[in-house]
Amino acid sequence: LPAYNGLDPNPLMAPFFILFYGIMMADMGYGLLMMIASVVVLKKARPRAGMHNFFALLGLCGVSTFIMGAVTGGFFGDFIPQIIKLFNPESTFVWFWPPLFTPLEDTMMILVGAMALGFVQIVTGMAISLVKKVRRGQVMDAIWEEVTWWVVFAGLALAILGVTNLVIILGIVMVVAGSLLTGTGVGKITGIFGSLYNHVTGYFGDILSYTRLMALMLAGSVIAQVFNMLAAMPGNVIAFIIISMLGNAMNFGLNLLGCYVHDLRLQCLEFFNKFYVDGGKPFRPMTLDTEYVDLQ
Repeated sequence: LPAYNGLDPNPLMAPFFILFYGIMMADMGYGLLMMIASVVVLKKARPRAGMHNFFALLGLCGVSTFIMGAVTGGFFGDFIPQIIKLFNPESTFVWFWPPLFTPLEDTMMILVGAMALGFVQIVTGMAISLVKKVRRGQVMDAIWEEVTWWVVFAGLALAILGVTNLVIILGIVMVVAGSLLTGTGVGKITGIFGSLYNHVTGYFGDILSYTRLMALMLAGSVIAQVFNMLAAMPGNVIAFIIISMLGNAMNFGLNLLGCYVHDLRLQCLEFFNKFYVDGGKPFRPMTLDTEYVDLQ
């Protein structure tokens, strides 16, 4: 739970969590199953408290999964092209809309995009931290910590693009100045190297963590296609449907849990460590906590 002088991270985390989940799952069929399960449970079972929130989140992640599946052209992997080929081996099925990219053919682009999204979330976390520090009156801390590294990031980008090297030089000067002004004694010198090492390796490691977005998208897509390929070997439609559905059910179950865990890891480690402070106590009012009856 967040500390009393902190903030509720859920509204800040939710868009990233839902988007990242859809990127990792990325299949229209799986997204439909998630949305249907969410609607049925919320309407029929009417779960309470945490389980209600969980299935509501499942539905939102299903929407994101369906959209990303439409973008990549996945519907239980390549289920539709494979089953059409059983009727017409010469078929060259294409969707009504061309996929923007596919995991198998555009892996490098997806990898770069995943790290770019990670960079966006990390910068967002730094912006939240900056606002918190300014509100507490820690303006100089915000400048030497967040603003300095934004200047470094911008300088690196401009230097790589060949625009100018002045910004990266300014960033390095700010890194050195921050350590000299905030350190004491020998710590002024060691602080420079410590700041460079900790921040460079920290940000680089954090951004690399987001490659799991590409890895899980690729793994889920490949596993689904492998099962569909195996299902098509007998050449029988009924056998194809049975084998494909069993394989996709296993793939769906694994990804349902795997994407949840990896997505949550990105939020709690890469995002939260930029601004989040815990320490709150749960509010436990005196109430009748019934199991089968709701009291109003």
